[in-house]
Amino acid sequence: MNLYRTPLSPAYWREAGASFRSVKVLVFAALMIAAANVLASQSIYVTADTKFSLGFLARSLSALVCGPVAMVIYGVAEDLLGYAIAPSGVFFPGYTLSTVAGVLIYALCFYRARITVARIVVANVLVNVFVNAVMGSWWNVILKGNFFWFYFSTSIVKNLVTLVPKCVLMFVLFQALVPALQRLGYLPRQVNGRIRLFGWGVSEAEPAGKPK
Repeated sequence: MNLYRTPLSPAYWREAGASFRSVKVLVFAALMIAAANVLASQSIYVTADTKFSLGFLARSLSALVCGPVAMVIYGVAEDLLGYAIAPSGVFFPGYTLSTVAGVLIYALCFYRARITVARIVVANVLVNVFVNAVMGSWWNVILKGNFFWFYFSTSIVKNLVTLVPKCVLMFVLFQALVPALQRLGYLPRQVNGRIRLFGWGVSEAEPAGKPK
């Protein structure tokens, strides 16, 4: 296993493809699909009128372990299973596309990367703004009519308000579980054997060997 500064490397995508073919990784993804659907029913209120569900924690953890290739299938499977378990209205494929986009962003930010505060913040900004606010507003236009800005103006405020607590929860989750996932062989060793608070990346394809 290697750590990469960016996903713009053939070796990165070879590892991502190998993860998709790993039974161990696919079992982990299946467990995270189940966890995401359970957590999606649990919400945290930031204000009296603003809340967010906790499904993103399982999605981000699966993205961290499984990589972008597997997460495309993961996103489709999670959305379809969630709708089958708790159907709400008419099935709309746009929401499936949003789920896929969200987990893919998490994977590109976290898979085979040194986990830092910068990566966590960037990943959540992209998901909250692009997926939740922009894509979600377009789906509302298609389903309900009215203007894009009518929905976007409300959605962007909610997603900016929830950004900080989501980043904090994700950081706590990664701090708690990344060392255990490394010991179990799901992740490469972080630089200096621990999660770094700051700094974006590492040298391209840095090997994850034993601590010196």
